[in-house]
Amino acid sequence: MVRLRHTVTVAAVPRRWFESSVRALHDVAEGIEAEGTRLRLPDGRRLPELLLAEGGHLRPGARYHPQNDDNSGPDPDVTVTILAWDRKRRTAVELVVLDDDPDGPGHMACTLWLASGERLREASLSVKLRAGGGTWAKYAAGTGRLRLDLGKWWSSAAGRGLPRATAFTGKFDHALASATLSAVPRPADDGRWRVTVTARVKGRSFARLLLPLAMTIIGRRVRGVFAEALDDAAREWNSQVPELLRRDAEQLQSEIAEALVAVAPQRAIQETGGSV
Repeated sequence: MVRLRHTVTVAAVPRRWFESSVRALHDVAEGIEAEGTRLRLPDGRRLPELLLAEGGHLRPGARYHPQNDDNSGPDPDVTVTILAWDRKRRTAVELVVLDDDPDGPGHMACTLWLASGERLREASLSVKLRAGGGTWAKYAAGTGRLRLDLGKWWSSAAGRGLPRATAFTGKFDHALASATLSAVPRPADDGRWRVTVTARVKGRSFARLLLPLAMTIIGRRVRGVFAEALDDAAREWNSQVPELLRRDAEQLQSEIAEALVAVAPQRAIQETGGSV
């Protein structure tokens, strides 16, 4: 087994702000109105990139497809399905992407669920990758899941609870390896979070013998890449999150709505009948 560990310091996110942001997302979604397959914001602006293909808007079983690039209709290779929508209990959304390439058809499914949208306690994201037929198909497939216990996270980030309580966990499975991931926040002296991320990787099949050998040769480089990736992510977080925290729920709702109705320049020209 290989163990990697690294600690980064990042800007803290207040729990109240985070929960209000989740409520803002729900508010925007619930304010959208369906007219046949078309979706509109309360002010009448149409969502140009998304169509309601089946079911009632935001009801379990509702399916959405993005608009094709040529505006000819929905793209069936990308589907968003509402699995649950009850902001007092649970919200769950699934995204499925199909790759119909005859040389390598594939399937990716991502499921995000929140409990609950009104007062967020837990969040989870699962991913399944599946390749088409062929001898090597199983090596292009895998599953993963990330889980965040928000009560444990903010308690640990405030210096309460057990120092090693794992609020954020992940598990990834592949034909050649399995991996677990954990992240533990603790308070930094300047009010930020010190987050320690630990990854453990086990080889499977013939990789069980190759992994220790590979780590003997390139172990230092692997640990360096792991630390560098986390440092880059922390820099990105620290460059964007503080500015985001200055926005209140109303501003976030407005920005989310603007993003939903944003139209690429070429499509805007097509829809208005203009020319380049």
